[in-house]
Amino acid sequence: MGLVRHLRGVCVTLLVLLALARKASPQIPAASVVDVESVYLFDFAKFVRWPSGGEHPTITLCVAGPGSYGDRLKQVVQGEKINGRSLAVRAVQRADGVAGCDVLFLSASLKEKAEPILAAASGKPVLTVGDSLTFLDRGGMIQFTMIDSRVRFAVDMESVARGGLGLSSELLKVAVRVRGAAGPVGGEETP
Repeated sequence: MGLVRHLRGVCVTLLVLLALARKASPQIPAASVVDVESVYLFDFAKFVRWPSGGEHPTITLCVAGPGSYGDRLKQVVQGEKINGRSLAVRAVQRADGVAGCDVLFLSASLKEKAEPILAAASGKPVLTVGDSLTFLDRGGMIQFTMIDSRVRFAVDMESVARGGLGLSSELLKVAVRVRGAAGPVGGEETP
């Protein structure tokens, strides 16, 4: 219940602040998809269980995609810690850059360039997140999706298990779809 309240609170706070800011100054844009996905990436890292011995003092969030994602994510995590662990953000350009990533975001804008990067993370304790329409089908763990102009996400538990990771039930309750789970969680389970 804590994650649900937290995510709702983040969304409500963002919407209220943006509405107030737009009244005061109509030149301030609404929260972008990049803004919302960056907050989600930070929040996802709070609800991952890495294999024992896999934790180190810094959680590294990697971005394979436009610089705007990395720049925004750096702003989101600046000064933050998760369970006493500091956070770092870095760009990944090629498959050999996946080493050391704890969370890896792959932008749909990469198209076929994403495949070798995703393959390099496959079976490793790296939470893979993407925004392409077929990300889960290609072996990704969490896929962003737009529903009613809102950023939501779906989870593939088989890919998560292959990476040796665990996800909090609180995170799964917020997902619009969880596939490969033992039973329906956070939406309808799909085969």
